[in-house]
Amino acid sequence: MEIRTKDKIFLAVFLPVAIIGAYAYLWRMDAAKSIASLADSHANLVAVEDFPMEERIRKARLSEAEQELELERALPLAEQKVVADAAASVAMREREVMKVFADAGLAVMRCDATSENHADASAAALSATGLCPAPVRRRYTLDGTYPAVKRALDAFCRARMAVIPESLVMRPSGFARWALEISL
Repeated sequence: MEIRTKDKIFLAVFLPVAIIGAYAYLWRMDAAKSIASLADSHANLVAVEDFPMEERIRKARLSEAEQELELERALPLAEQKVVADAAASVAMREREVMKVFADAGLAVMRCDATSENHADASAAALSATGLCPAPVRRRYTLDGTYPAVKRALDAFCRARMAVIPESLVMRPSGFARWALEISL
């Protein structure tokens, strides 16, 4: 293939001009961006004549905000509704529940994990406390009297444990058998 004189002139003139043009355009774009950002920051500045007044206004707002902060800090803390250890594992939380059942006079016959874990409002409420990051739902089969079950539920309330009873059903059996489903 033969290279014509037109092609040589084109390569000798147009290619360097295109490279120089692209370099100048890209350099100019960076310079234009920096000029635009400087113009924006300049537009946000306060005029020299208005500076003392603006400074007083800002200092007054700062003083008001600091006073509000001090008033908020002086308020008593809200009563804590739930007492739990956020670092406690599921096994540790279950151990506490089992202790409450034993103290109330209930015999735990069976404990099953239910399939509704993490999908309900009680799990969301426990997570929202920040004290139970991974709530689980368990179904306990308990043997004991109604007063013993009530003592256990009252003990959950008194201790302010991170436990939400979901359902309580009395099962037919020779002895009082209960199915208690809780989120913990």
